[in-house]
Amino acid sequence: MSDRVRIPDDILDCIPTDEILDKLAPQIGKMVFQLGTELGLSIADLENIDKCSPNLTAQNKEVLFTWRKDRSVKPTIRVITQALVNIRKGVRCLEEVVKNIDAKTLRAVEIVTDKIRENADRIIQDIQISQILDHMMTHLVISADDRRRIEHYPRQDDQNKALLDIVIKRREPAYSVFVDGLLNYGYEDIANDLKCDTQETSPSTTLVSAENEGFSVWNVPLYKVRLQKNYVKVITDIQHESIVDHLISKEVISVDDGEKIESGKTPQEKNRNLMDMLLRKNEQGFNEFLKALRKDSMYAHLAEQIEKTEVTSTDMATLYKCLK
Repeated sequence: MSDRVRIPDDILDCIPTDEILDKLAPQIGKMVFQLGTELGLSIADLENIDKCSPNLTAQNKEVLFTWRKDRSVKPTIRVITQALVNIRKGVRCLEEVVKNIDAKTLRAVEIVTDKIRENADRIIQDIQISQILDHMMTHLVISADDRRRIEHYPRQDDQNKALLDIVIKRREPAYSVFVDGLLNYGYEDIANDLKCDTQETSPSTTLVSAENEGFSVWNVPLYKVRLQKNYVKVITDIQHESIVDHLISKEVISVDDGEKIESGKTPQEKNRNLMDMLLRKNEQGFNEFLKALRKDSMYAHLAEQIEKTEVTSTDMATLYKCLK
């Protein structure tokens, strides 16, 4: 390999993350098929990518992600670096992409991804995820939109696949919260297999900090974080009827919305439907929800708890990652 490569060996020996491939793809330009050939893709794969991908960046991205899926040879950054040298593209673009990334973070991503892949069949076939999604909502690692997209699939195995895709993409803290959810809701064997040694190696932050991606406290309203941090408490503790009536009377939700809430098969499902709507409303909707709780002495303490829920910068950055 060229002596001009200025990427540390411990980085070169790691598997590139989604972020690395996403940032590299636009910089490859018209060399997409040369790169694909160097990375070992077949002519059939390259022709299919050419036919199905709308532009050069999409083609390059598909080449890189297709190559990374093949684990017959470990798909490391070293392999991409050599391929770029071989097609005379140069490696400066890759050096720029990885210059602020540490090897410990990359190795932690590998552990998380490999552990999920090793246990994917068991997770997809064996688990019911409603309560795990409740747990993940409360810990802010999935959003209301994420949950809706997951539950859009009618089959449980397809819902489980969709959730795993999110966990793999977001990694920490989504991974740890997912494992805790499995542990809490009766899937100890799978949880223990997933736990492994990631407690010591998992990164506590994303590869690129939220601040560097335009994060601002204004991107994530405080009331929304407070409401979602009490997700499990709301769906398990309240009787929704009088609350829904109040929200309809204040025009926070419509009569049709009320019927959608009632379509839930269990009290918890109805409360999940209510929370899904509230998390999409503005602060006025949030305030009216608190007023509805306070009208019933049984829920006055819950209203107080929600209103005074502590919100940290980590909370806001975690939820922001889901809302991007």
